Amino acid sequence: MKYLKLVLLVLFCLSVVACTAAKQGAATTSASMEWRVKSLEENFLNFREKQRLEADENAQNQESVDERLKSLEEQVVAVKSGETVMDAPADSADAPPMGKGWVTDLKPEKEGWVEGQKAKGDASMAESSEDKPWDKVPGPPPVIPEPKVIKRPGTPATKTAKPVKAAKPRKTVSGSQSMYDKGLAKYNGGDFEGARGTFDEFLKKYPNDKLVPNALYWKGETYYSQKDFIQAILTFKEVTGRFPKHDKSASALLKIGMSYDKVGDPDNAVFYLRALVEDFPKSSPARLARKELSRLGG
Repeated sequence: MKYLKLVLLVLFCLSVVACTAAKQGAATTSASMEWRVKSLEENFLNFREKQRLEADENAQNQESVDERLKSLEEQVVAVKSGETVMDAPADSADAPPMGKGWVTDLKPEKEGWVEGQKAKGDASMAESSEDKPWDKVPGPPPVIPEPKVIKRPGTPATKTAKPVKAAKPRKTVSGSQSMYDKGLAKYNGGDFEGARGTFDEFLKKYPNDKLVPNALYWKGETYYSQKDFIQAILTFKEVTGRFPKHDKSASALLKIGMSYDKVGDPDNAVFYLRALVEDFPKSSPARLARKELSRLGG
């Protein structure tokens, strides 16, 4: 029974302590909230005061700007009316009494210095008796007559030298043109292997030169001259495939047709000869193609 009372007493004390602590915590929280609210109110009041001061300062600045604009407008009006107005320094003791600026409408005096005249009573500008060579304007230089040549009897007349004509500049031959001419010379000389080697070297060294279609064509001619018609057809087709609008394409089409005729393929021969006549009707190879077509019955 004593133990039960003791336990109840302890529980009562703990509940009292808990209630007290809760009340203290609630009071502390309430005080903290009140402090934060006051702090926010003070900050808001300070912010509003700062806004008011800035508004006053802006109003003063606007008034100053308006005054300056008004002053500038007055100066512009004065300038348009024919006067030049300049603001005088604020701390100057010699400021003119009229207006707010300096008027620079000064005119020269009637008896002042005039260019080309001398001022009266100026002794320093008196005439001097010394020579003044700078006042004398030099005349034209004397004309010296050419010496006359007196011919004596028995003396041979002197021959005037003929003007030497300037030598015409020689045309420089480019490296690609030189190599192409070399290959063509070998072909004309009957050296088909050497010509083909030169043309191959040309095509490798100058792949974008304007003479590439010509070099390809003459390479095909080296095969045709050696009766290697299959290789000739392949080379001539490279000309027509890469450069279909070039003049050498007409000659290449003619040689393709003739090469097919040589290997016993008249159908392909007629096909390429007709293509030549249709694509290049006014070319010289087209006239030969018409004769070949007549012979082949195409």
